[in-house]
Amino acid sequence: MTQDRNTKPYAKLAATLVFLGMGIFTLERLGLGQMQGLHLPGWMITVLVVAPVVLILAGCAIFMVGRMRRL
Repeated sequence: MTQDRNTKPYAKLAATLVFLGMGIFTLERLGLGQMQGLHLPGWMITVLVVAPVVLILAGCAIFMVGRMRRL
């Protein structure tokens, strides 16, 4: 991700949230694929599944609201 002086703060925040969510999702898929015999508690699986989705949706919402306010 390149940082530009003309990039709006809402776009930087949105991109950071989306990249963070995608990174957690990738680590979750990689980690759960390697742990075939290990059982995790239900709350931990819920966090691993819900957290990336929430971060990506939050990044999208921040971008859309920030874009509409700037028009």
